[in-house]
Amino acid sequence: MLIKILIAGDGGQGVQTISDIICQAAFENGFFVNHIPNYGLEQRGGVSLSYITIGDKEITYPKFSMPDILVVLSKQADNRTKQYQKESVKMLNIEDYKKDLEKQSVKPQNYNIFFLGLLAKILVEKKICGEDCVLKLLEKKFGKKENWEEKKNVFELSLNYV
Repeated sequence: MLIKILIAGDGGQGVQTISDIICQAAFENGFFVNHIPNYGLEQRGGVSLSYITIGDKEITYPKFSMPDILVVLSKQADNRTKQYQKESVKMLNIEDYKKDLEKQSVKPQNYNIFFLGLLAKILVEKKICGEDCVLKLLEKKFGKKENWEEKKNVFELSLNYV
């Protein structure tokens, strides 16, 4: 079993944070994990990318040409990842969720947490990680921040999103 995930967003949107948490959760569940961050010019408004490979066997070559799951957090990232947007790829695109997020009063700075939850939900179904583990790692990262409860609620919202 090998799962390839590409997460793309604007610099500062939490792409690398999502990646770190997903990789840690899969690793803690006994999977081999490879993470290739790509965040060169995002400090100047560019796109931040994260290539993740999760497998039940050692990963011999971490690079991939087509992901199984593509997470897109901005229009700019959508444009940058057009070559990966194929019918065979599971897409989680911000544009498909924005109206629902606004209706639920989710602040834009927590959109990444919502997508972390959606991605975790997929990986939980595939028995790659557990919700509790992802939540624990999320709390470790943000638990002492003043908006922790808000982030936790957004994460739980995404796990129950239909």
